Amino acid sequence: MSTPLVLVVGAGPSGMTTAIELRRAGLNVRIIDKSSHPALHSQALVVQARTLEQLQRYGIAETAVAAGRKLTAAKFFSEGKELLSFELNRIPSRYHYALFLPQNDTEAILNCFMESLGVEIERQTELVSFSQDTGGVTATLRRLDGAQETIQPRWIIGCDGAHSVVRQMSQIAFEGEVISLSFFLGDLELDGPDAPTDFLAIHLHKGNVVFMGRLSDKLTRVIVALHSGQEQHTGQELSLKDFQDPIDEAGIRVKVHSAEWMTPFHVNDRQASHYRNGNVFLVGDASHIHSPVGGQGMNTGMQDAANLAWKLAAVARGADDGLLDSYEEERSAVGKALLKSTGRGLRMATSSNPIVEAFRDALLPHIASISSVQERMLGFISETAIEYRSSSIVEDHGGDGSLRAGDRMPDLSIGEKDGANRLLQHWTEPSHFALMLNGTEDEKSRVKAQLANTSLRSLHSSDLDDQGLSMLGKEAKIVVVRPDGYVGFRGPIDKTESLLAYLGKTGALQPVLAP
Repeated sequence: MSTPLVLVVGAGPSGMTTAIELRRAGLNVRIIDKSSHPALHSQALVVQARTLEQLQRYGIAETAVAAGRKLTAAKFFSEGKELLSFELNRIPSRYHYALFLPQNDTEAILNCFMESLGVEIERQTELVSFSQDTGGVTATLRRLDGAQETIQPRWIIGCDGAHSVVRQMSQIAFEGEVISLSFFLGDLELDGPDAPTDFLAIHLHKGNVVFMGRLSDKLTRVIVALHSGQEQHTGQELSLKDFQDPIDEAGIRVKVHSAEWMTPFHVNDRQASHYRNGNVFLVGDASHIHSPVGGQGMNTGMQDAANLAWKLAAVARGADDGLLDSYEEERSAVGKALLKSTGRGLRMATSSNPIVEAFRDALLPHIASISSVQERMLGFISETAIEYRSSSIVEDHGGDGSLRAGDRMPDLSIGEKDGANRLLQHWTEPSHFALMLNGTEDEKSRVKAQLANTSLRSLHSSDLDDQGLSMLGKEAKIVVVRPDGYVGFRGPIDKTESLLAYLGKTGALQPVLAP
């Protein structure tokens, strides 16, 4: 059986992550982009904990952390008064912070790793047309000199942004609405007593928002959302005054001195009606766009890629093509929830109704002080709370412990209480793995024998710390973790027939393709 070719259209963070995931899983990849060079500036900025866990599997998380700036809190102000300080260092991950890393730097790190896998971006190359049948796709590419090439990939993945050509050619609707606010973004030199240090500062003032987060000792990222003003900048450059005025009006004691980059931008809330059309898939902004509240966009796209790629590899190894339907099932639900949450947050922040403002300012500090609310907010921001418990391709056969099939697998501490040894710290294989817990030696040997000819790596640990025991429990069981880091199967250690059926459904009974 020949190794299928996958065409990735678009070489931003989502596209490069898709190419990385596919190549690690052993598939042949071509990645094209119509631009002549990578992004010079950065709209996307925040790398969330869940994405850093994904980069950990590639072995490049620490490279990203070293290049970025850790932010450990978010502070909200209204009319100059601090409403609440939200501590990010309680995120349930080894990466207990938000990492400020400009998109162009993220792209450089991803590109370097992608090239080490033997995949290079074909720039100034665009998708002209494609047709498909049950066996794959016939696509026509065009280079800058006008030369055309016809190729036959097994699948096409559209990572080509909000104006996705792949989505348009697939006639997939992009449903939603325009947000009627004016947004300005700038990387500015500023100083003053209210300049942020290691925290995000969000200032609310009569329906307008000023967001500030420090990029470096020199620069601060500033985003303003206004109820009017952008239309007058159509085709014109912004000035420092466009930032200083809303800063002054909000009572923020900061002086803007210069700018490295400034741009107005528009925001839409839209989601593709489908993420799959036969052999064509949408990832990242091609499938969902929304307001920048929470810094979720780029991260969601990169996690789309992780969800899809292992399923394509499984089908290439012989799993049923129906497995690919679970990509839309799982990730469109995430996109829908994201649009709902970010839209609600933006409406709350930008309400200019004095009654709504007063109610928000009085209620928010009290709600946010509730520990369960804090946990949900941290899980949303860091994306560690995403789960697929209702997915058709996860199986939970019961057991003690709070961790269930469909949940993210946390990087639990083993043995040492200081967390020096971690369950997932050395897991870099692009395959499932089976964690056997508290079985007898005979039980462990029997399961290992059954998994011997599969692509699974089996682990055993009876040395979990108290958190691990609470999450995984003390009963003998087997937990199978998918290549994207989510629990796919949980059940008693003697549930071997169900286990093998699950492994067959998800393509884990066949060896991983050699990259």
